[in-house]
Amino acid sequence: MYQEFYGFTRLPFDKDIPPDSLFVTESQQELAARLTFLLRQHGMGLVTGDIGSGKSTAMRSFTAQLDPNRYLVIYLPNPTIGMSGLYRDILTALHHQPPFSKPRIIAAIRAAFAELTQTKHRFPLLVIDEAHLLPPQAFEQLRLLLSTHMDSQSLASLLLIGQPNLRDILRLATNQAFYQRLTIRYHLHPLDLQNTIAYIKHHVQIAGFQGNNLFTDDAITRIFDYTKGVPRQINLVCTTALLAGMIDKKTILDESTIRKVIADMERN
Repeated sequence: MYQEFYGFTRLPFDKDIPPDSLFVTESQQELAARLTFLLRQHGMGLVTGDIGSGKSTAMRSFTAQLDPNRYLVIYLPNPTIGMSGLYRDILTALHHQPPFSKPRIIAAIRAAFAELTQTKHRFPLLVIDEAHLLPPQAFEQLRLLLSTHMDSQSLASLLLIGQPNLRDILRLATNQAFYQRLTIRYHLHPLDLQNTIAYIKHHVQIAGFQGNNLFTDDAITRIFDYTKGVPRQINLVCTTALLAGMIDKKTILDESTIRKVIADMERN
C-alpha cells in the first residue's frame, strides 16, 4: 500500500481524519462564527454548497468543538425516511421510546427538548443533512415542532445542510414562513488555488510525511484546474496519484503524474 511507500503514519486524504486535524479555511471559520451566533440565538440556519464542497466536514469540525455538557447535537443524515422517520430518530437520539401515533411523537419530542433544556441545562442542535431531499411539507412542520412561547422562543436550534437548490426551495411562497425566520444563511464555496495548495500540503503533513514537497506546484495547479477546488474531488485525484506514483516508484508527484491520473479517470 502507498502508505508504507511514502512513509505515512495514516492515510492523508481519508474521510475519517480527526476533527482537530481537519484543514480549516477562512470560509469555514466564518461559517463557525455564524453557527456560534445561531446557537446563541436558538435559531434556524441554512448551509448550502455544491456536492463535495465540504459541508458535512465543516459541520463535523464545528460540532466537535462544542461543549457536550452544554449542547446535544442530533445529526440526521437521511431525510428520505419521511417526517415520521425523522421524528423517531430524534426521539431515539434523546433516549426516548417513540410512541405509535404521530401526534404523540411530536408531543414527546417537544417534552423531551424542554426537559433537556430545563432539567439538564443542555440545548439541542438539530442538524439535517441532505435537506434538499426533505418532502415539501417538512419545513413548516419543523418550524411548528420547535416553536414555543407564541413563536418567541425555540425548543432547539435547527440547521439544514443541502445542495444549492435548497435555497430555491425555501424561497418558494409556500416556505416563506420558514425562510423569513432563518437566523443565518451561508453558502460554502469550493477552494481557490491558494487554499487548494494549503489543503494538499496540510493533509500530507498530518499523515506524517517527512519529506519537503510530495506534490510539485505544477501538479497542484493541475489538480486545481481539474477539480475546481472541490475537496472531495481533490481527495480522489490525490489518492489516485499516490497509487500511481507508488506503481511508478516516484517519490515526488509532478504534473505528468497528475495528467496521467486524470486521463485514466476520464477513461473510466
